[in-house]
Amino acid sequence: MNILGIHCGHNSTAALMIDGRIVGAVQEERFTKRKNQVAFPLQAIRHLVAAHLGGDPTRIDKVAHATRDADPTGLAVSRYSDFTVHDHVAEMHAYWRPIFYEGKPNDGAYWRDMYRAGVRLNADHNVDADKLMSMPMAEAIRYLGDVERPRVLAQGIGWQGAAETVDHHECHAYYAFYGAAIDRAHWADTLVLTADSWGDGQNWSASVVAEDGTLAKLAGGRDNGVARIYRFTTLILGMKPLEHEYKVMGLSGYTRPSKYIRDVEKIFFEALDFRDGKFVQARPLVESYFDLKDRLEGHRFDNVASALQNWCTTVTKAWVAHWLAKTGKRGLCFSGGLAMNIKTNGMLADLPELDRLSVPASGGDESTPIGAVFAVAAQAKAAPKPMAHVYLGADRADDPENDWRHGIARANANVADYAERSGVGPRELARLLAADQIVARACGPMEFGARALGNRSILANPKNPANLKRINDAIKNRDFWMPFTPSMLEEKAHLYLQIPKGIVAPFMTVGYQTTALARTEIPAALHPGDFSARPQFVSRDVNPGYWEIIDAFSALTGVFALLNTSLNLHGDPMNRSVSDAARTVALSELGFLALPGDRLLYKAAAADKLAAILG
Repeated sequence: MNILGIHCGHNSTAALMIDGRIVGAVQEERFTKRKNQVAFPLQAIRHLVAAHLGGDPTRIDKVAHATRDADPTGLAVSRYSDFTVHDHVAEMHAYWRPIFYEGKPNDGAYWRDMYRAGVRLNADHNVDADKLMSMPMAEAIRYLGDVERPRVLAQGIGWQGAAETVDHHECHAYYAFYGAAIDRAHWADTLVLTADSWGDGQNWSASVVAEDGTLAKLAGGRDNGVARIYRFTTLILGMKPLEHEYKVMGLSGYTRPSKYIRDVEKIFFEALDFRDGKFVQARPLVESYFDLKDRLEGHRFDNVASALQNWCTTVTKAWVAHWLAKTGKRGLCFSGGLAMNIKTNGMLADLPELDRLSVPASGGDESTPIGAVFAVAAQAKAAPKPMAHVYLGADRADDPENDWRHGIARANANVADYAERSGVGPRELARLLAADQIVARACGPMEFGARALGNRSILANPKNPANLKRINDAIKNRDFWMPFTPSMLEEKAHLYLQIPKGIVAPFMTVGYQTTALARTEIPAALHPGDFSARPQFVSRDVNPGYWEIIDAFSALTGVFALLNTSLNLHGDPMNRSVSDAARTVALSELGFLALPGDRLLYKAAAADKLAAILG
């Protein structure tokens, strides 16, 4: 059975399952080049059909739409890709404040007026936005789900057939369970939790696993406001909600426990806590922005970030511990937007009720179409297979975007200023990295999700702290406080990480405390404030090419890890193709790009340096 999964919302994505196995998943942003693109993901769908179904959409047996109540306003107005912090603040004042404090209706008029005025219009949405914006909000939601999504699929790829729509948190739950390999012997002992800001009327769910691999939902609700409060505190701190929460998490690691942090923690705990099996509010928030901003007034930004993170972890741990105890399960699968908080995930391992933890890659809404196809397959008794990896972008030799010259031209650079060298395999790349050269890599299938896992990565020597600043200043332009991450050989991870209960994280979804050796050998890949790490455990079986680079680097340096960050410029999505990667090289101070087939693209200006290292 071939099942296509579609997410038409924040960070739109398509996924394809063939005979129970996920063979492809890719975000629409990788094609439109607009980060967090909201669209009906036609380009992603066509990519999957071309790569895995011979270009024949009639081979699709069923379609699974993720989320019943998709947001039509985000398709028409670019609230997620192009809104600045000031745009979000203006929306708070112009739309939400009158709703909460003046009794105005939540009818979407603000965005309809914006659309009619031609302000912040969303490009490449692939839907009839005029139609959607002509309707009242509730009617537009129903029309999008019942009429518009089937219409676009029929017109876009010529497919008309059976389709199911899967509840938002059911999608998160099935992805939580099937999104990473779990020993079948542990299925009966596994709890599945989801949590996010909102989706189909709820923000959390709890499920257990039936013998046949389906999930039985025990409970769900709308009272877990942890992700929502984190989201709006991000905006209060002057950063973009639904995008920069990770920056607040990174900032939290610089401040040590103090009276000032405890004072801020009290504000958050009064707004929401978890005690005696339920979420409680000693001082309920009227809403999540203005009321919270007033309560936080006068507290310093770093104390707010640290208190927010501490509160998030404490409340989430109490909630998880309750459900583990209530169900008697010893294993946890966790997904949804809140599961993107790697520091909290790492702290869950401390729970005495927990023996096993699985947090699959990139559990935000981009993962919902994968969860949707797993739900449909499991309920149809089609024996879905848990995912072993997320290298799910098609690696097609006939793709014209695999010509680096196209990317150089897109950057308005001169192709004559670049050259290609063959015979540059793992050992040669390791020599460049050991010589403190920064090397980008665009080889093999692209990673799904928010984290670069070696195939679309920028790599550097983690022992040299100067590399952190070099990458930030010359390439990424990231906030100075943000850490990078280590990719390490899984068999050597114990040298650098304190690994409670043997919990491993191949997808950079769990934070770890590090060893003294890590602080000596890989300081540039650790958090500079608390020396924690968000590692990738690199398996030789899963990604032999990347493993061999790190192994060769270790033979030269004695260090079993590399500094890794995503291959893209600041504000761009992760690069999809060789062409995208070459454009990034041309528009930055990167000098080297590893290409498929042991080839190396380099700038002519770096030729002497290359010759000095490799001969």
